[in-house]
Amino acid sequence: MVYLKHWSEFKAQALDLCKKSPNRTRLSIKARPKLQVLVIKVTDDHVTLKFRSKSAIILNRLDEFQREMFTIMSGVLPPAPTKEVPTSQTVETPTPSTASQPPPKGSSGKKKKGKKK
Repeated sequence: MVYLKHWSEFKAQALDLCKKSPNRTRLSIKARPKLQVLVIKVTDDHVTLKFRSKSAIILNRLDEFQREMFTIMSGVLPPAPTKEVPTSQTVETPTPSTASQPPPKGSSGKKKKGKKK
């Protein structure tokens, strides 16, 4: 099999392949520590795409790539970005919380047992 040389080319083709047939597409990642090589393979039984790299920079790109592939494969649409309301328009009322208050000085927070007589 022939390896694709450029990450951007591999990523684009792999995502297109996955979009065409998300139920049949498989992703395989193999690490060979002795050779210090990472091999990524995407196939749908008709088309096979492979990418090989010795660079550690690919690991960051691989994480993003995996998220995109799994989103497409699962068929779930990613959440739409929400509009953020400027903080000057929101009014927050402080709520009293007893859990966040420190215990009073001089007590360890434990109940003392009474002495036996």
